[in-house]
Amino acid sequence: MKKIFVLPLLALLLCAAPSFAAWSPQNGEYWIRINKEKLKLTLYRGGETVKSWPVSIGRGLGKVKTSRMDLITPTGTFTIYRVIQDASKLIYDPAWFNEEGEPSDGVYGSKLISFYNKWQIAIHGTNNPGSVGRRATHGCIRLKNRDINELVTYVKPKMKLVIVEGDGIPFSKETI
Repeated sequence: MKKIFVLPLLALLLCAAPSFAAWSPQNGEYWIRINKEKLKLTLYRGGETVKSWPVSIGRGLGKVKTSRMDLITPTGTFTIYRVIQDASKLIYDPAWFNEEGEPSDGVYGSKLISFYNKWQIAIHGTNNPGSVGRRATHGCIRLKNRDINELVTYVKPKMKLVIVEGDGIPFSKETI
């Protein structure tokens, strides 16, 4: 008897639950889109392109990142947390990825843009500009230092970051 009452109640709760629409940019709002297929980061204002730069992404193939060890740059919509204006002193520790070698500084380049994610990946510069434009990272998005220096002038906390596999966008252009 209890099962008969639980199912209609569950159906009622599901139908009454608020629907959460996916994020879509407002007119004039700055946001970032990363196209993994084209290895390109594009800064937008509403629906208009402001500027694009080449990037490096994770060596791992796939859309779903399950651990920091899989080397995949995840897809999805993320929120910027902060900009670290001097990333040159941040230490890279190879042991974090079960790799050999000694910790070193300067690998994150001049700036770092932190966004909310459970893998501790970020958008950052590099001390190896020749690596930009290919799959070369552990999952982070890497730009040349001159490019990230320009990008961070637009970046603010709570700004959206959208990472996609190819040319698709995760919202309707009519919403812009």
